[in-house]
Amino acid sequence: MMKKIVGMSCLLSLSSLALAEDLTGVWQLVSGEYVNGSGDLVDYQDHDLQSLKVISRSHFSFTSMKGTEFWASGAGTYEVADGKYTEKLQHNSFGEEAGTLYIFDTKIEGEYWYNSRWEDGKRVEYEVWKRVE
Repeated sequence: MMKKIVGMSCLLSLSSLALAEDLTGVWQLVSGEYVNGSGDLVDYQDHDLQSLKVISRSHFSFTSMKGTEFWASGAGTYEVADGKYTEKLQHNSFGEEAGTLYIFDTKIEGEYWYNSRWEDGKRVEYEVWKRVE
């Protein structure tokens, strides 16, 4: 029984490591939506939102544009474990404190990366990214 538990633990660690390795690169936002401060669901396409996210083995950064105007940026560290992608902000343009965590359910299928973020059982953000490098 103990060998099974250790084996499963190693397998989960390896799959998390493999997912982190799979994330390394440059990603372009394809589509998404978020719940705004008023509680309304906003489609990124309605804002002509465009974004690039760059991920190294330990850090992420992103810059987002609304049409041709700057929208937001952020950078920090991240972890991948148990189907979750967690960003820990160090710097951002939207007023969050350093150390703020964003936790997403995550999966990669081919060249696409899917993220869903939930608060109190309600999905508040959904993103689809495509690998560009």
